[in-house]
Amino acid sequence: MSRLGICVLGAGDMGRTHLGAWQTVPGAELVAVADIDPERAEAAKNEFNVGGCFTELAEALDQPGIDIASVCLPTHLHRTAAELAMRRGVHVLCEKPLAMTLDDGEAMIATARECGVKLALGFCKRFMGQTQRVRELVQSGALGRPVMYRVVSGVEIRFKPWIMDKHLGGGPLIDVACHYVDQWRVVFDSEPARVMAMGTTFSTGAPELPGIDPEIDTASVLVEFASGDMGLLSLSWGLPRGTRSPSQEDLMGRHGVIRFEGSTKLTVMKPGGEQQVFDELDRDMHPKQVAAFARAVRENGPVAASGEDGLAALRVSLAALESIRTGQARQLPQQ
Repeated sequence: MSRLGICVLGAGDMGRTHLGAWQTVPGAELVAVADIDPERAEAAKNEFNVGGCFTELAEALDQPGIDIASVCLPTHLHRTAAELAMRRGVHVLCEKPLAMTLDDGEAMIATARECGVKLALGFCKRFMGQTQRVRELVQSGALGRPVMYRVVSGVEIRFKPWIMDKHLGGGPLIDVACHYVDQWRVVFDSEPARVMAMGTTFSTGAPELPGIDPEIDTASVLVEFASGDMGLLSLSWGLPRGTRSPSQEDLMGRHGVIRFEGSTKLTVMKPGGEQQVFDELDRDMHPKQVAAFARAVRENGPVAASGEDGLAALRVSLAALESIRTGQARQLPQQ
């Protein structure tokens, strides 16, 4: 099919990102946008020249000519929205994380199979030039194996209260850790085997979170992969307004170090002080992501990141939370 009718569910930050990205895909027509806030839906319709705006998901999905739905809603709504679309024969590109629970994630995958449609996950960082180059370097043995991939980040309490809630968004270990787990799986070409974590909640009782039961927002998580490689994530979403901690992302191996610099540059540091720089790497990830999904739908080919990929990342996030609560490392099933 040359024309693809697109429905975007959610007109917040990610919904608007998807709307803009779909505008870059030849033959993609923005048929509908839905949001619980009618003013936000109307604003998105006007800005992105969408055919219609709605406050009910089903009404938006029932518009004629819809082939693909981008699900850009709070995480606890992903299963409901995705299944509404898939049961109408609509292919789904769902923002990460897949769901709040393994049961919901597995149900989404089963529904896609039952309905004969595609379900893809919004692991957009797969499309960054940095991720692709790092995978090449690690797989070529440039650092030796095993390697340790470290990510350090600390930011203030998020401005979207739902994203911090135990039941609605799951905090950083559900919402953002999945990105890094997926990157590690891609870079190492291996599956997580064991998770150890320690953490706490800085944001308990914060005035920015009225009525919110915050999930653990500050943690260090170590993931050991079957390959022997390690991923280390140390992050906080619980810092006070006006503060942040310097971010760092790098890989270390017996033969050198890869340092991330911004979103378009890598520096490989080798023995004796030798350096190799990769600059001006592509960071235009969202247009590439939707273009890849459009191609998978048109050609009936595989998606770049599947529901199973989303489930693998969610399994690590949930194991990390369990490790924090029990004080024990968690073994992960090997596929």
